[in-house]
Amino acid sequence: MNRIQQFTSDPLQKQKIQMADGSVLSLTFCFKPQQYGWFIQELVYGSFSLYGVRICVSPNMLHQFKNQIPFGIACLSTDSREPTEQQDFSSGAANLYLLTADEVNYYTEYLSGQVGA
Repeated sequence: MNRIQQFTSDPLQKQKIQMADGSVLSLTFCFKPQQYGWFIQELVYGSFSLYGVRICVSPNMLHQFKNQIPFGIACLSTDSREPTEQQDFSSGAANLYLLTADEVNYYTEYLSGQVGA
């Protein structure tokens, strides 16, 4: 797991992440105060695009797309609550992690009962 860093408390943030194979992942995050939450406004990886996904505490928020993209995104928080405040990522109360294909596969096997906790 590689932590996605360089978060500020700005409500709209864009990041480009260089993947191990040289490809680029483009992410746009936004905070919506009336929704009390952070959202992936746009995720673009090659020909794959995803829009408007709420960021929630999860070992892999992108699990349903495991056959379309070779990575996942985990959201973990220090106090087990959802990231509902604008400064949650900049303060470290919540963190986002980019998962490798191996980590995505391990999580899939765990869900299917093929590996133990």
